[in-house]
Amino acid sequence: MGKSLEIKNSERENQDKSKVMLVFDYDGTIQETMKIYAPAILDIAKRLRTIYDIPVENPSYERMESWLGLRNDEMWADFAPALPAAARAAAVARVGAYMRTLVRGGADPWYSGTRDTLDRLKKQGYRMMILSNSDHEYAEFNRKRFNTDKWFERYIDCESWDWQSKADVLSSIISDEPDLTYVMIGDRFNDQEAAVRNKILFVACEYGYAKSGELDEADAKAYSIVELPEIISRLTDF
Repeated sequence: MGKSLEIKNSERENQDKSKVMLVFDYDGTIQETMKIYAPAILDIAKRLRTIYDIPVENPSYERMESWLGLRNDEMWADFAPALPAAARAAAVARVGAYMRTLVRGGADPWYSGTRDTLDRLKKQGYRMMILSNSDHEYAEFNRKRFNTDKWFERYIDCESWDWQSKADVLSSIISDEPDLTYVMIGDRFNDQEAAVRNKILFVACEYGYAKSGELDEADAKAYSIVELPEIISRLTDF
């Protein structure tokens, strides 16, 4: 009798959690991207100097961190604004190819504990998706390489939405299923903006690449990805 009641309570809990959509950023939230991004940027900086004669310096680690979560045009406007459009397209492709080569060579940039955390959230019954300010090729590579379909029902890249802001993309997503409870989970200002503008909960990933004070409007803060299940459960306790 006691066991039967326990099962029914578990089924009810999972049913409630299926009404919650967790919207994850990717870089800096699921993936410790600097492991593969920094080498790729230093490689392209050298090529810009030697091939295109563009006088760019090797950016600092902090400056490279600040680019994660931005659109490609925003990043390149800061890094090499004088670079012609055709050369910029080639440089973007080079950076992406370099990162993919590192991953294919064995680099695993996902934060320690990520897979176990996602397994736990999935088992608890939450619905999950990824919303990334990335291009489509990058998103598709990560989706296939890391088998993200195992946990996430959608992997949305902003390029496929004509580079609309995360806030605007998320607004469209919410309008399709307005009865769900949405929780945005991310590490940058545009993740927070997406949550604030759409009036949903926001969990700030302080272990990511935000500057001090960047995520002060968060409903909760995680200092490790393994903290997310407990935080999300507390925020969505019906």
